[in-house]
Amino acid sequence: MLDFFQQRFSYVHQLNLSWISHLMKDDRDIPWDLKVAVSQLINSQHIAVCEILDLEIESDLNDVLPEMHWESLERENYKQWMTVFLQFNQGLQDNVEWLTPLLFKSLHENAQYIGQLKLLLAQHELEQFDETLIRVE
Repeated sequence: MLDFFQQRFSYVHQLNLSWISHLMKDDRDIPWDLKVAVSQLINSQHIAVCEILDLEIESDLNDVLPEMHWESLERENYKQWMTVFLQFNQGLQDNVEWLTPLLFKSLHENAQYIGQLKLLLAQHELEQFDETLIRVE
């Protein structure tokens, strides 16, 4: 079961990086509500993974993150998610059943924020992002 989630989180990571790249291309000024939505996308993942790993949460859901740090913060979140999967796959943590609902919740929240980004791009009449073309490593 954890392999399923690990694959999904790897895909979501690539998707989030692609969104960040799309929004930051051409050095255009990003509308405030898009900055808020991207920050919530990143912060929600940070909060979820920190709660699972029992780490200090460094940002609130509504903290607006500087654009220059979006990519590195997304990469750090992904690294921490992979730590979760490593610990549970290697049996370093017991009782994996409690983890499944949290993983589904995190994936659901990520999808909600991606949907919000799509709506905001349309509202601001900005170029839409074609998710079918994202690179998956």
